Amino acid sequence: MRRQLLLICFVLSCVSGSLAASHANPTTAFDHYGRIPWEDEKARLDNFAIQLTIFPNTTGYFLIRAGKSSCKGEAQVHGIRAKNYLMNVRHIPWNRVIWSDKGYGDEFQVTMWLVPREYPFSITEYYPATPQHVIRNCGRRRT
Repeated sequence: MRRQLLLICFVLSCVSGSLAASHANPTTAFDHYGRIPWEDEKARLDNFAIQLTIFPNTTGYFLIRAGKSSCKGEAQVHGIRAKNYLMNVRHIPWNRVIWSDKGYGDEFQVTMWLVPREYPFSITEYYPATPQHVIRNCGRRRT
């Protein structure tokens, strides 16, 4: 519990400075991370939800890229889980959170953006798998 509180305080302090920058320059990411435990990710999602609540004229974007070694459909599963958490636990309206599968990169990565609604935000870029990527059929995983 103490670890979670320290993590939340740390993330809030880091994010508060970047939040002003993200509204001044909408192309600045709110947060990004790789593979982390679900409990740590929920703390980051909580911070994201707080900012979406404070700034009601923003939309939250999740851009997810699988790594060189990944499970088939991993980005989609991750995006759906994060969006469901924000909607069902943090009560963020469904149309304020958009996730996108960005394909494959060197490492698994999630990038979160807070974007003013009037700002045109493109999420069309997709990086296809290359011969270096290993995509396993992992089946259902519990996380």
